[in-house]
Amino acid sequence: MADAADVETQNTARTVISEERYASVVQSARESLGKWAHAMGGDKVEEVVTTVLAGAGFLAPPPEPEPDQCSAMYPDEVGDWWQCQEEPGHDPADGHDAGEWSWPDDAPEAVPPRA
Repeated sequence: MADAADVETQNTARTVISEERYASVVQSARESLGKWAHAMGGDKVEEVVTTVLAGAGFLAPPPEPEPDQCSAMYPDEVGDWWQCQEEPGHDPADGHDAGEWSWPDDAPEAVPPRA
């Protein structure tokens, strides 16, 4: 489990790419994999693309936040986004907690809560 101290030690923020760019990379991966993309399944191809992009310093766009939770999000080391599980409008000075991940409101790569 990562904590705020782990998050703060990340010294280089990764770049979030657009939905269009992400879709293009996924499509290129599917085309490159040919018949193996079908065998792997769409979710697995996207998982591999997300992980490879994260390793290269790029993040897939964050998903739409789940309702009735704080909308702040943070990406883990493989590029998966975690949403804060606190109540919407909680004090951001307390940081954000997604169960397995916690981070301060101003952490690099963090998506702050929506207004």
